[in-house]
Amino acid sequence: MKAYLLKKTGSPSVLKISDVEEPELRPGQVKIRVKCIGLNYAEILSRKGQYNWAPKRPYVPGMEAYGEIVEVGEGVTKHRLGDLVITGSQTGSYAEYICVPEYMAFGAISSLSAEENAALLVNYMTAWVALVKLGKISSEDKVLIHAGAGGVGTAAIQIAKAIGAEVFATASKDHKIQLISDLGADHAINYAKQDFAAYIRENGGGIDLALEVVGGEVYRKSVELLNPFGRLVVAGFASISFNKWNPYTWWKTWKDAPKVNVMNMAIGSYGIMATHIGYLTSNEEIATEESDHMIKFLAQHNIKPVVGRTFSFDEMGAAHDWIESRQSVGKVVVKF
Repeated sequence: MKAYLLKKTGSPSVLKISDVEEPELRPGQVKIRVKCIGLNYAEILSRKGQYNWAPKRPYVPGMEAYGEIVEVGEGVTKHRLGDLVITGSQTGSYAEYICVPEYMAFGAISSLSAEENAALLVNYMTAWVALVKLGKISSEDKVLIHAGAGGVGTAAIQIAKAIGAEVFATASKDHKIQLISDLGADHAINYAKQDFAAYIRENGGGIDLALEVVGGEVYRKSVELLNPFGRLVVAGFASISFNKWNPYTWWKTWKDAPKVNVMNMAIGSYGIMATHIGYLTSNEEIATEESDHMIKFLAQHNIKPVVGRTFSFDEMGAAHDWIESRQSVGKVVVKF
C-alpha cells in the first residue's frame, strides 16, 4: 500500500510516499480503507522529532482518519464490512489502510461530509475533555480559548457557546479574528495588536476557565487572569522549540513549559489541569463513553467542524507547510 513512512526528522520535505506492507489485522480490530485524513499539530512536532508520544522511527504518522471498513478481525461484533467510520490512533493514518481496535472506530456522522468527519475526532474530543470533563464548564463561566482559529480552538468555541458561556478567544490575523467572531466568540482578541490580558481585565475582570495550548508567557498571563475557583486546562504546548541535539533549546523549553505553584494556587483558590487524549484511548470504557457523549452533543447542537483547506494525498508535505505557515484555520484535511 501507499503510505508516508517517517524515517528521519526534519522539514516537510522528509515526508515521502513509500510502498509498505498493509497492516496486519489482529483479533478485535477492524481494517479501514482511508478516504480522508485529519491533520494535527502534534504530527508537525512528531515530524520534527519534538513529540514524546511518537514511537521509534520508522513509522507511519497520522492520528485520525475517515474511511470504510474492509475487513474485520476475530471477535468483532460492533462493525460490519462497508461501515463508514472515523477513528483515532497513535500513528498510522497517513496510509491507504489502517487497523485499529474495534472500540476506536466510531460510526461516521451521515450529516457531515467526508472531510468534516475526518476533522472531528481529535480536536473535538480534546476540547470536550478540557472544557466539559476537566473544566466543568457552565453557562455562567467566562472562558478564554487560545489559538481560537485552529482545530482545537474552533471546536472549543463551538462547544463553549453551545453551553452558553461568555467566550474570549485569541488569534493573530484578521481573517482568523473574523472566523472566531463568526463562530460566536463574544470577544475576538487579536493578540498581535493588543495585549489579551489587558483586554480581558478591562472587559471582564478575569476568567473562570481557560484552554491553554501555547505555553510560555501566554500560559503565565492566563494563570494570572483566573478568578477564585477558576480552572485552567493545558492541552498543548505549541511554543515548544526542543531539539535534543541543541542544548540551547533545553533551557528555553524548560523555561516556557507550563509549571504550577501550589502556594499561589492556594492563595488564589484556582486549579490547573492538563490533558492528552491519546493516553485516554487505552481505556476502552472512557474512550467509548466520552466519544458517544461528545458526538451526541455535537449532533444536538448542529455543530460542524471547520475545514480550512483540503490537500491531496501526494501533497502531504505541502499540507504540513501550510499548517506551519500559520495561515491555516480550522482543520487541514488530506484526501485520497
